[in-house]
Amino acid sequence: MTTCTDNLLKQLIETENSHDVEKVLALLTDDIVFEDVTFGVVMKGKDGFKQMYSTYMTASPDCKLEPKAWTTDDKSFAIEMVYSGTQKGDFPGLPAIGKRFSIRGVALENLKTAR
Repeated sequence: MTTCTDNLLKQLIETENSHDVEKVLALLTDDIVFEDVTFGVVMKGKDGFKQMYSTYMTASPDCKLEPKAWTTDDKSFAIEMVYSGTQKGDFPGLPAIGKRFSIRGVALENLKTAR
């Protein structure tokens, strides 16, 4: 059975892969807190997310998020994914190398309100 949270997650994946930050921001709450454990980055609010997203898109303009598995309920989701692309610019603390990369990751999200 597909839930509202499943649909929201699918929208998030599609908009992230479209590289349209305004579409991604439209799906987020104003008080979003984004923590990237890999790079030790914590961004708060839509402005912080937009700054982080711009940095990542500059570093890897061909990046893609590929979902592998997920689980949802009416208040949260967890997703296993592979993030891949070509590192053409700097990631936080990691200078550009011009090579392809692939990173496995997990995201855990708590949803505050239905959209």
